[in-house]
Amino acid sequence: MAPRAHEPAPGRPTTDRVKHIFSTIAPEYDRFNQLSSLGIDRYWRARTVTLARLRRNSQVLDLAAGTGDLTMALAARGRPARILSTDFVPEMLEVGREKAAAYEGETKIEFAVVDALDIPYADESFDVVTVAFGVRNLPDRAQNFREVHRVLKPGGRYVVLEFSRPPFPPFRALYHFYLRTVIPFLGGRLTGDRESFQYLNDSILQFPGQVALAGELHKAGFAEVNWHNLTFGIVAVHVATK
Repeated sequence: MAPRAHEPAPGRPTTDRVKHIFSTIAPEYDRFNQLSSLGIDRYWRARTVTLARLRRNSQVLDLAAGTGDLTMALAARGRPARILSTDFVPEMLEVGREKAAAYEGETKIEFAVVDALDIPYADESFDVVTVAFGVRNLPDRAQNFREVHRVLKPGGRYVVLEFSRPPFPPFRALYHFYLRTVIPFLGGRLTGDRESFQYLNDSILQFPGQVALAGELHKAGFAEVNWHNLTFGIVAVHVATK
């Protein structure tokens, strides 16, 4: 059945839909990630930090930072000079602030409510911009890619960790079955909001594969784009260089 005219299509992100979902599930978001990925999400973030190639003087912007797991991994493993951890859902950022309060390293961590489609910072402000599992929730990926390209310094990198498309067909079929059945069930049990997790499942299935996403980044002006499949391609880390 087609959605009613006033409803977005299944899996299609809109500002109101995404803000409602993540403000609602913020308290259980970390627990869901750990259970649904069997703890592998920590490895994915660690590899993302490695691929970011941070330096001690790096200025980092973490977009759609959510509850701050990638922010904290960047601080602990990459140890840049500064990380600006941003999201447009304040409830998610509050969880991240609590994590940062226990951090004792040298990296300066700051938080701000920021829309990733309208980044309020000057041109060429950051050495590295990162995003983990946030790009597929943006209503306009191309606008985000252009904005990131603008705020990156020449030679800077946009490091995108996102669910992707396993290249081996039998494994891809098994993975898609898991998405359709386990993810909505588990999310519903943890939060009582099965519908939100049905959206997250649909958004993963509709997200472009590795080659297509690289093409979108090239079109936004990035000079070089490569990607690294993790866990048989369940996720991929795209690194786009300005």
